[in-house]
Amino acid sequence: MAKAQKGRTGCGCLLFVLIVCMVLTGVIIHPFSLRLLAGRFQYADRVVPCDAIFVPRFVEDGNGEVYAEAFREYWAGNGKTLWVEDDHIFGFTMKDIVGRMAKERGIKEGTVHGLEVEGDDAAKASQVRQALAKRGFKRVLLVVPDYASMRYHLLYGPRESGDAMLFLVKPADVSYFKADKWWRTDLSRAVMGRELYRICLLYVDRFKYGRKGEDGKE
Repeated sequence: MAKAQKGRTGCGCLLFVLIVCMVLTGVIIHPFSLRLLAGRFQYADRVVPCDAIFVPRFVEDGNGEVYAEAFREYWAGNGKTLWVEDDHIFGFTMKDIVGRMAKERGIKEGTVHGLEVEGDDAAKASQVRQALAKRGFKRVLLVVPDYASMRYHLLYGPRESGDAMLFLVKPADVSYFKADKWWRTDLSRAVMGRELYRICLLYVDRFKYGRKGEDGKE
């Protein structure tokens, strides 16, 4: 008799756990929760005039919407020169392609410059910092899609209180990603998954190096 009672109690606990899991799943996949999740990936600084504007490479930006936003910031006086992460596409470089786009918008030739970097996000950020610091820039405007703005804030945020160069993040609205319904398209879901993965890697690296510092090994 005692064994039967124990079995009924166990089944009740399992049922309760299943119900809790179902409720939590429903909350997580609810559109309101998904919109909040997208909002956690967004960050924006107050834009002020800078020495230069830098635009990283985003392969999903097929229509050049992020570059178009950078051109608007240039015309607004928020950057004296434009720098782009260089890449090779069908025999052309991104510097050449963006330079032609800029020329069509009346931006004088020679304003757009290319910067070749390689490695993961952290390695690229370090190379960009070094390259732009050598040119004497003190303040740089980073133009990125809104869904990547938090990641770039983490990558380029001040390392120390006396950091010589300041990066300001300017998120750009892009047509291929809508924060209020990102889960409805394959591209938006892929973008969000990739951002989550990359941000997790950044936090893991920070924790790893932070632990090394505490142990006195570095």
